[in-house]
Amino acid sequence: MMNAPAARLKQSPESDRHPREIELKLELASGTFDDLLAHPALPLLSALPGQSGQLHAIYFDTADHALRREGISLRIRHKNGSTIQTIKAEGAHGSLIMDRGEWETPVNDRLDLSAAAGTPLASLTSDEATRRSIGPIFTIDTDRKAYETEFDGSLIEVSLDRSRVSVMQQEMTFLEIELELKMGSPAALFALARRLSEAAPLRLSILAKSARGYRLLNTASLKPSHSKPIELPKEATCAEAFQIIARSCLSQMLYNEVLVRQTQDPEALHQTRVGLRRLRSALSLFGKQLLTDPESAGMKSDLRWAGQAMGKVRDLDVLLERIRSSKPEYDKSQANRVERIRGEAHRDLLEILNSRRFMETILKAAAWIEAGTWTAADARARKQPVLDFATSELSRRFKRIRKTGNRLRKRSEEERHELRIRIKKLRYGTEFFASLFPKAKAQKRRQKLASLLGKLQDTLGEVHDLAVSGSLVPSLVETAPRRAERRRDKLLDKSKKTAKSLFKIEPFWL
Repeated sequence: MMNAPAARLKQSPESDRHPREIELKLELASGTFDDLLAHPALPLLSALPGQSGQLHAIYFDTADHALRREGISLRIRHKNGSTIQTIKAEGAHGSLIMDRGEWETPVNDRLDLSAAAGTPLASLTSDEATRRSIGPIFTIDTDRKAYETEFDGSLIEVSLDRSRVSVMQQEMTFLEIELELKMGSPAALFALARRLSEAAPLRLSILAKSARGYRLLNTASLKPSHSKPIELPKEATCAEAFQIIARSCLSQMLYNEVLVRQTQDPEALHQTRVGLRRLRSALSLFGKQLLTDPESAGMKSDLRWAGQAMGKVRDLDVLLERIRSSKPEYDKSQANRVERIRGEAHRDLLEILNSRRFMETILKAAAWIEAGTWTAADARARKQPVLDFATSELSRRFKRIRKTGNRLRKRSEEERHELRIRIKKLRYGTEFFASLFPKAKAQKRRQKLASLLGKLQDTLGEVHDLAVSGSLVPSLVETAPRRAERRRDKLLDKSKKTAKSLFKIEPFWL
């Protein structure tokens, strides 16, 4: 057992200011907490009896979930004879760590909305109709075992939660590990998570407990998440910008990967892959500047594997969509056959998503983003203004595309596919760096460039789909080879026309 770890750490100067809750969430994918606690890889823990026990939480909102829309959660939690009302406000979107405002007030089993003063909830409760309509919507019961550990110079509270969400007649249970930073650096949360993953299969989660309740309350809200706009401070360094971008990309992947495991929604899988592709594109964009270390090279390989694991199902989804849309080069009678192959591929994919290798890859990616060896590498590269870097990198990539984008018909399928990948990376780059060029003229040029890049990427993608569909389902394309060839010629003509317009564009970053 540890002896008063808090006494050995200096109090953070931020702790006396705005109340914050900084925590990392992990799901125990299999096994039990006892297995985890018994593993020698676990750091020394001190039990926290006062934080452990049975927790009964009642969550409140309006019938139309006005609080949820504003990123606010409101609950009353009963624990060890005490009753605490808690207001939480979401932090920045696209974060891997939950960094939330938190305000706690002792109450007597009833809401005390006067405690909302000075919190983000105040603006909602100032409206009398909204105030009256706030009521209980679901409950979460948790059996918690809490511990404390000093790790990498930080003080961290480790909570092992067996939880049950109840909404009317529905229930859902889950095992969750919360790592809450009490003092020190948020990077220590990821370092500890990596250590814990040696003891048990852990899945990184970005869902608060309240989010699970809302999902159970309204399954129709389980919709794929598209990428969110990225706001980069104009004075940001390359290192700061890369972390903001990478967090957003991995968050998009994590949100949608949950839906892939729960449903067979093709769009959820597509957005999961988009999140991973955007992250790999960010790695490519910043690679020569920041990510030249062996760990980053290994991360690039791991992320490529994760993306390829989803590729076959996505290719089959695209093929199935084309067949169902009555494209003349395909025989619609073969849709059932493709569906069967797709079902088999999806089952294989679920095995991969539930594998320890996949979960460790994603957790390792998060730790690498926050505290990889690259963060302590070349200080000059890390501190370069991202505005200067973006201007140079976008120019370099656009010049290369213009050089290789001519004479598309005479390019091999491999060359066209490689060009498409370059176009995709440039398009993601224009999204990542958009906030650095806020003037109206620059934004107008950026939107036009993004539109043409997207069109060229899509048409070259269709050409590629025609080429690979035969390998996905042997003999499928041969049902109408002449029509497929004519379709290919039209797409190449369209690509050539789009490329010609693209190369006349004036870059928005100059």
